[in-house]
Amino acid sequence: MKSILATLQESGSFATFLDLIQAAGMEERLSTGGPYTIFAPDDDALRVIPRSEFDAIRGDADRLVDVLNYHIVPGVHSMIDLLGIRTLRSLQGGDLTVDIAPEGVVVNNVPLVESDAWCTNGICHAIYTLLLPPVVRAAAP
Repeated sequence: MKSILATLQESGSFATFLDLIQAAGMEERLSTGGPYTIFAPDDDALRVIPRSEFDAIRGDADRLVDVLNYHIVPGVHSMIDLLGIRTLRSLQGGDLTVDIAPEGVVVNNVPLVESDAWCTNGICHAIYTLLLPPVVRAAAP
């Protein structure tokens, strides 16, 4: 088993998300911190974000850290655990809503596309969009 960071790197599907993690200086947290549950948008998910919005998030250090921390939850929450949870508090401080939908478990109405990548310091779930905390969403252009 590898760290969250190494697991995302090895998968080959999270290069853009990893670029954001590096830009925010969060590699150490995802290598040795935790345990965490991370909801990571894959490269396909990040390609659909308008370039201007993506650049605005990446270019604002505080906003970038807030957005990334909104994808991270303290503790380890597997798919089975998520079936019984309705709200998770992110490291950013905002809540993520967990529901069961016809397509499976959804977080903030976003389906998990892959789940339960166990890591030495937590667990990763892949999602198909970037989650924006309400404060960041209100500030977006």
